[in-house]
Amino acid sequence: MEAFKPRYTTLNYVHFSYDGLPSESAPESTLFHLFTHLPLELRIRTWELSLPCRRRLFTLRLTHKDRDGPDHHDYDVSIEQLPYAIPQSSVCVESRQVARQRFRLPLLVNTTDRPLTIWINPEGDYLFLPTFNIDISTFANFIIKLKKSDPRGKGILHIAFDSLCKTSIPSLKALSTDLDIPEETITILREWALDLQSVWFVHLLSSESRLGAGPISGTGNWTIMGLNRSIPIFPHAIEFDLFEEDIRPYQPNLKSHTVFYNPKLAVQAWEAMENKLGICNNTGPIRQISHILAVTARQGYLRSAEAEVRCAKTMDDYLQLEQDQTEEFFNQGPGSSNPEWRETEEEKKSLLSAAGFWIFPYGTFDTLNERLSGKACQDLRGQRPGLGLFKL
Repeated sequence: MEAFKPRYTTLNYVHFSYDGLPSESAPESTLFHLFTHLPLELRIRTWELSLPCRRRLFTLRLTHKDRDGPDHHDYDVSIEQLPYAIPQSSVCVESRQVARQRFRLPLLVNTTDRPLTIWINPEGDYLFLPTFNIDISTFANFIIKLKKSDPRGKGILHIAFDSLCKTSIPSLKALSTDLDIPEETITILREWALDLQSVWFVHLLSSESRLGAGPISGTGNWTIMGLNRSIPIFPHAIEFDLFEEDIRPYQPNLKSHTVFYNPKLAVQAWEAMENKLGICNNTGPIRQISHILAVTARQGYLRSAEAEVRCAKTMDDYLQLEQDQTEEFFNQGPGSSNPEWRETEEEKKSLLSAAGFWIFPYGTFDTLNERLSGKACQDLRGQRPGLGLFKL
């Protein structure tokens, strides 16, 4: 089967191209038949080095339910996309034991067919809750279950929330005012929060933000806002690599960013929850709070259901659709009277689009300026965001 060749070269295609090389069965002369005769320590180390090491982002839907099931949980968990199987889990007993040391945290999720257990690596996997329409006690029970299911007693160490979700902030704030939560629950949540390594607040813009069109076009995105095709595209994907800085030759020209909800509010709600748990600067926590920024490709914001990105081909289709709408914008829309907004051919060639997200540090939105109509503006000049890059 011929390998897929995209019309538009992306950073994902360049970075992950080695993963897509066709594999062939090893010739008999290169097979090693004496592996089982090696010392146990060497076999264990070999299995460890063969395990997947890429980070993963699981998008979960957590919903409340009555405690009438066999598991006696007051919540259901559904997952947007299932991960690839871990081959070492099914090779032999020895390899499975090694795999369970890293992917040690079981998470029962509902699928279209049946409930299924996926295995989480607490040190490398992130749980993303795009909606938060549950009460704080249900969320607490979910977190406590994960912590108790971990053989090392840690639970999930990286968690992400949608900073624009209208229900997230009130639900997180609820813990700081709810006096009916049992003291045992408070104690376990405090232990979990102290072990947390990352808390992300995800801010997804309309995909038309890359075009200088759409709901925020009145601010002149390209010339004033600095929004352009360098903004990462947030796809339906799980595995990703993390970079301290955006590694593309074309660095983002960030100037300012229009937001419809204040990202600071989600951070303040989280910190209020920490205060309720008795966590202060003197006692921790070690977690790092970050802001995630991207345009969404999980909904058809480009006026087409085909705008959702799920693989390398749909990413290519997305970029083609985007290009078609850009031409429409300049030929018939507001861009027709502002030809200076059009990217030059040289700029197009130097700009690699990326399926992923930018990572901004805690405090990025501390100087955010409120404006009329529920909008706010944040100056991001000089920022050098990190980059999460998804494997499509």
